[in-house]
Amino acid sequence: MEYIHGGDIYRNPVEYDFSVNINPLGMPKKSLEAAQRAMLLCGSYPDWQGEALRRAIAEKEGVLTEQVILGNGAAELIYALCFGLAGGKGLILAPSFGEYEAALFAAGGEPVFWKLREEKDFQLKEDILTVITGNMRVLFLCNPNNPTGSLTERELLCRIAQKCEETDTYLCLDECFLPFCGREAEVSMKGMLARFPHLVILRAFTKIYGMPGLRLGYAMSVNEELLQAMRGCMQPWNTSIPAQMAGIEALKDQEYLERTRRLIGREREYLKRELAAGLAERIYPSDANFLFFQAQRDLKELLLKEKVLIRSCANYRNLEEGYFRIGIRTHEENRELIRRWHRAIKG
Repeated sequence: MEYIHGGDIYRNPVEYDFSVNINPLGMPKKSLEAAQRAMLLCGSYPDWQGEALRRAIAEKEGVLTEQVILGNGAAELIYALCFGLAGGKGLILAPSFGEYEAALFAAGGEPVFWKLREEKDFQLKEDILTVITGNMRVLFLCNPNNPTGSLTERELLCRIAQKCEETDTYLCLDECFLPFCGREAEVSMKGMLARFPHLVILRAFTKIYGMPGLRLGYAMSVNEELLQAMRGCMQPWNTSIPAQMAGIEALKDQEYLERTRRLIGREREYLKRELAAGLAERIYPSDANFLFFQAQRDLKELLLKEKVLIRSCANYRNLEEGYFRIGIRTHEENRELIRRWHRAIKG
C-alpha cells in the first residue's frame, strides 16, 4: 500500500515535521486532560451514537443533533459517503485531497477530474458550473483547497450548490481547514444546509484542534436519507471514548481558536516574506494554515538531510516535481525551518 500523505515521521528521522497541516499549539489543555481521564473508562464500549458530542457539535454549528454524523476522522466519512452513494461518477478538482479519488475507487465509482489552472493560481472559477450536468453522482470541493490553500467565496459556492440541486448531484464540501481562516463566518456554507439538501459538509478535529492521533471528524447535512446510507457503511463504535470526550472539551475553547488564527495569520506572512527572499520560485495565495509554492526539485531530499520533513506535491494530480507544501508552525519552528533551508541549499 502506497502512503500518499504527509506526516510519515515513522520512516523518516526528522526533528521538524512541516509536511502536515496541524495546529502548532497542540491539543487544547482541557481536551488533553479529558482524553487522559477517558482512559479510565475504556473498559466499556464508547457510545456508538456519540450523543453527547453530537449535541455539542450541533449547538456550536447551529444545526440539529440528528443532522450530525461522527467519523474516525473526516477520511472515514469520505469513504462512507462514496459507499453510501453506491459508486457512480465523482467530480474532483486537480489538485486536491487524494482520499476523494481513493474513496471513489474503493466504492466502485469513477473519478473525473477538473483541472485547476496554474495561470489562475489554481483557484476555482465559475467555469466549473459547465460540467455539473447531471451525469455526476457527487462533486468534492475542499475549501480552502488542499494543497493550494486557495479559498472559494460563498457566492460561487452557492451557485455550485444550486447547480447540484438542479442536476441531482451531491456536493461534498470539505471545510476542515476553514476554521484557520479569519473569514470563516462569511465563507462557510453550514448556514446553507437547509437550502441545499444535496449538500454535506465535512469538518474534523484533526487539524484545527491538533489531535490527528485521536481520529475524530464529523459531517453535517439535512438529508436524512444520505446520512442513513453513510451510517450503514460504517462500523459501530467508530469513535473512541477519549476522542469523544476530548472533542466535547475542544468545542468549548473559543479562546484557543482565536489564538490559533492570530498565530497562523502572523506566521503565514513571516514565511511568505522569507520564501520570497530567494528560497521559493513562486508562492501561491493561501488562506489556510499552510503555504503552497514552487522551488528546486530536490528540496525535500535536501531538507531531509537537515532532519526537516516537508510535503512534496508531485503525487497530486495536475502537479509535478518542484511543487511543495509546508505547514505553518510556531515562530521558533518557522525560524528554524528557514535557517536549515538556507543551510541545505548552500550545500
